[in-house]
Amino acid sequence: MSLSGLFLLVFLALHAAINLTALFSETLYNQACEFMGSGFVLPFVPVLALGFVIHILVSLRVEFQNWNCRPSAMRYRVPTQTKASSWASKNMLALGVIVLGLLAIHFFHFWSKMQLPELLGKHGAENPRQLIIDLFANPVWCVVYIAWFVAIFYHVSHGFWSAFQSLGLNNSKWLPRLQYLAKIYAVVIFLAYAAIPVCVLTGCYGDKWAVGCEEAPACVATEEAADVEEATAEEAEATTDAEEATAE
Repeated sequence: MSLSGLFLLVFLALHAAINLTALFSETLYNQACEFMGSGFVLPFVPVLALGFVIHILVSLRVEFQNWNCRPSAMRYRVPTQTKASSWASKNMLALGVIVLGLLAIHFFHFWSKMQLPELLGKHGAENPRQLIIDLFANPVWCVVYIAWFVAIFYHVSHGFWSAFQSLGLNNSKWLPRLQYLAKIYAVVIFLAYAAIPVCVLTGCYGDKWAVGCEEAPACVATEEAADVEEATAEEAEATTDAEEATAE
């Protein structure tokens, strides 16, 4: 479970980095999505899916084994809080179920319209970034996704350091460091993902760092102003010519 968990932690970071480009550049994000739907990346999709399946199955097996190891009288007893325990560690299965359930909704909103058609030999969404804008313009979905990110935050804040602990880095020197890194990682991941619905809902996104700003709002406004100024100058020149011709 630790190896599959670390694999998914790397995926979370990469996915967050790609998604954040949607806040700055429609062109860059759409190009990234096009690359993710290319023949170079698509063969790795089953590997990612396998990583999810392995992580889920092993997690369920561990939880079931822990349950069976407890005496019957202790299974429903409220556990005693200790320094080594945390709310997240006691609710990893519940958090995992929440993450998995909302992942299905995420697949419906995005993956089914972007990468799945490519796997089926069809074309995905023409403008993937617009899918993000349209969805998070709805405050309800913003709240739902942020709640999902909170569940991910708690899940990875424990899963990060416990994965290394399972691999043997559980001595008194390394464990506090890993727990500290886990908190940093969880906070960064949460902020990266939560920034997207928040920025879209509040309108704090744009294309000023786009690759080629032909469609950027600022560039369009500048071009329109230049066109109006040029048309006004031509009209004034034509009026002057007409007046001179009348005077003659």
